[in-house]
Order: sequence, then C-alpha cells, then structure tokens
Amino acid sequence: MKPARILSHISDCAFIGLFIYLLAFPQYAAAPTGKALEFCAKTLIPSLFIYTVLAKAIISAPLVQRLSAKIGLVPITLILGTLCGCPIGAKISVSLYENRQADKRLAEYLCSFSNNASASFILGFVGNELFGDVFIGIRLLIYQLIASITTAAIMKRIIFGKEGLPKACIALTKRTTLSESLTDGAATMINIASSATFFIVVSNALSHLLPMQDSAFAIFKSVLEFSSGCAEAAGLESYALPITAFALGHCGAAVAMQVKSVVSGKLSATPYFIGKAISCSVMTLLAVIFG
Repeated sequence: MKPARILSHISDCAFIGLFIYLLAFPQYAAAPTGKALEFCAKTLIPSLFIYTVLAKAIISAPLVQRLSAKIGLVPITLILGTLCGCPIGAKISVSLYENRQADKRLAEYLCSFSNNASASFILGFVGNELFGDVFIGIRLLIYQLIASITTAAIMKRIIFGKEGLPKACIALTKRTTLSESLTDGAATMINIASSATFFIVVSNALSHLLPMQDSAFAIFKSVLEFSSGCAEAAGLESYALPITAFALGHCGAAVAMQVKSVVSGKLSATPYFIGKAISCSVMTLLAVIFG
C-alpha cells in the first residue's frame, strides 16, 4: 500500500475516533468552541482583518508595483508579510503569479519566507498582553525578521541554485477595488477563524485524553494552532520564550492549512513547509541563546 494511502486511512480513523470521543464527552467540545470563537473575535480577527483588506489593495497599487520594480519583490513581500501576518504572504504570491508578475518558481520562493505572524500580533498580543512587556515582543519580532531573511537566503539556494532570481514583470496590472478587497478579506477571516477554532478545540480535547506536562502541552498546542500555543507558553515559569519563538516560527497546522488552501491548484506548498522548518529552527535557536 502506498504511503499516501496509509496516511489517508490513519487520518480517517483519527477523525472518526475524535468524533466518537467528542460525542461521548461533549463538554470538551462546547465550552472550548465558545472560548475559541471569543479568542478569534477579540484577538485574531482584530489583529488581521484590516491588514488583510489593505494588503490586497496595496499589492495592486501602481505606486507599490513601481516600487517593487525598483527594490525588488523580495523586500516588498517580506515587509507586507511581516506587517500584515499570515497567510498574506501566500495571497500576495498567488496574486503576483496570477497577474503574471512572477513565474511559478519565484512565487513559490516568495511564499516560502513571507508568511509570518504579524508585527501587531507579536508586539500587541504576545509582547504586551501575554508577557506584559512590549520589549519581549520587539525581541521576538527581531528574531522573526532574522529567521525570515535567513530562510529567504537558504530557500534561494534550494530553489534557484546558483542562478539569480528571475526578473519580475513590471507591467502594471488592474487595480483591486475596495469592494473586492473587502470581500476577499471577509472570506479570508472566515477561513482563519474556522481553522483556528477547529485546532484549538482539538488540542483541548486531546489534552484530556493524553495528559501531558505544561511545557509539552504548550508545544503540542502550538503545533496545531500557534496563537493559543503562545498563550499557553507565556504562563510557563521556564522555557516560555523558546516555546513562544517555536510557535511563532512555524505558525502551526492551522496556518499551514490556510496557506495550502490559498495556493492550492496554483503553487506548490512544499517550499512553504521547508521554509517554515528553517524559520522555526532559527527562531527557537535565537530564543534559546539570547533569551
């Protein structure tokens, strides 16, 4: 039997088992779902929605297109991905590919390092709200920038070898209207909120089925959904910063699913997964060494 089919069968059995488990213990689904939705409404959506809408409009703006022709798509995509948060990097990469401003390899390369936690999320939610110290947020944001630049350098070597980056098309494309940006932003928020809620509820349900130490639980939650993983890590007496950096570095399965949904049928998600592995390793290492 092929590995893909084996994994598919395992996944099917896991979903069936989880469904039966939550039917038997509905309290592990109802209350966590309410809390997850509250978290999305109060934290996740406010930190992403306006940036999602603006990013869609900005990337098609003539001024930004001329600027990208001057300084290159790599800095522009990295800046927007950092300011706006994931999966904006994937959406920008797909938009550039669909508008024929970047070929497939260049778009996949941009996607590999530009899907990051937003600056407002790291500074406001992680630094100020979770740790009560905005300077911790600044430190983590610097680590993320270093990790993203390192990832970009490594992925350039992996994807293009000794070749230079292909030139992007500087022809101006049709500008996205505010109405189109709002519609796209609303759809993106529904996607983000639903996947975040699902993985938050699953992680809470599994924590009752598989009891684990606090640090292990924080890592487990971050692997599924990074924002709740950050919240869990911040309450730890030790390893709080490295686990938070680990969570921010890979962004969890919820974001991976969002990115895969955005690029599906257009770009390969493999460069994204490789890039996240590199970014996560660099961020965690920086947090361990420098605190």
